[in-house]
Amino acid sequence: MKMITKNSEIKAATTLKENCDRIMKEMNDTPKISEEEKAERLRKIMAKLRSGKKLSEKELSFLKCTDRNLYARALRVQKMAETVENELKHAKSKEEANRIISQATSGVSDKDPDCEFLTAAINRVTAEFRKSKQYQALPATTKEAGKRSKPNDKALFKAEDDEKDFDLSSWSPINDVLANLPVYEAKV
Repeated sequence: MKMITKNSEIKAATTLKENCDRIMKEMNDTPKISEEEKAERLRKIMAKLRSGKKLSEKELSFLKCTDRNLYARALRVQKMAETVENELKHAKSKEEANRIISQATSGVSDKDPDCEFLTAAINRVTAEFRKSKQYQALPATTKEAGKRSKPNDKALFKAEDDEKDFDLSSWSPINDVLANLPVYEAKV
């Protein structure tokens, strides 16, 4: 019985090794590109990063295979840009949007090796957001944003107050209990 288990384990290990070898071979069988073409692709990718543009999946895949360090840096830049973009989408006013932009920009250190890429990506996201209809519709200040939402709240509370016109200071749960108790009359 143990012999069969060992044989099946060996077979499974061999199959696993064969699968790994096959995958590695397929990865190595990807079309070989010349050093000049590789350098040209890297140059184009670097230009995109410097201008703050988002890299395509194909470009990221190329970086992953050829330059893992630059790949990690590019991912970091894209994640940062996406974070700023998401925060801007949830801004309640132009003032808040400007604060988000300011914090993102000031959060990038001059000593950061990706400073140029990060700044360009933040600037691209900022420019796109400021051109959007969503930004144009935002109130100028947070105070104005609060005023826009308050009238609806006041109207809601006013309607509730009109329906229940009673004094809260004289109310207690015991009053509700007493009001709902059955009343018995005594006959004399």
